Amino acid sequence: MEATKAVNFHRKDALVVSTSSALREWSQVSERRDLDVDLSDCMDRAPAVGLGLALAQPDEKILVLDCDSTLRTNLGGLATIGESNPANLVHFVFDDVSAVSTSGVPIRETDRLDLVQMAKSSGYAKTYEFDKLEEFLIGLEDIMRQTGPVFVRVKVFRDGVQLPFPERTMAQGWAEVRSKLAPAEEEVGE
Repeated sequence: MEATKAVNFHRKDALVVSTSSALREWSQVSERRDLDVDLSDCMDRAPAVGLGLALAQPDEKILVLDCDSTLRTNLGGLATIGESNPANLVHFVFDDVSAVSTSGVPIRETDRLDLVQMAKSSGYAKTYEFDKLEEFLIGLEDIMRQTGPVFVRVKVFRDGVQLPFPERTMAQGWAEVRSKLAPAEEEVGE
């Protein structure tokens, strides 16, 4: 929760795509829900949706709030982002060191996969890794200024309390974001 609060503090007008446990926490702290895309029905697609938004909105900062378990189900997304080279994308992965899935099921041997090295070798411009909240808080301002794509692995520990998913549907969230972006799209066309 503290990591998502820090991202919210630094987000400004960034579009945020969130999924899985990150979505549960993000929906509780986000102060700009009109700029949030909640992926509750296609959790492993957050990097792809974030990439699509980054390419479609090159002047907007795009933040992807992902989880280690959902990223593992679609690791090819890292290569696609690296190849596409979106300068405005920051991909946060909240890596649960308690090693449980979104539904609380234990996952064994998850510490063998080096997500940061995979992002580097996939072509991300910058990569970061944090295992202490204080270091993440200090580094976040610099991260948000970097030219992307940027990959940030944040080791988190969940206390077992599972927050609910947001009540709004994925379609409702998309509609809010589209209506927020519509004035900017109309100005470009004029």
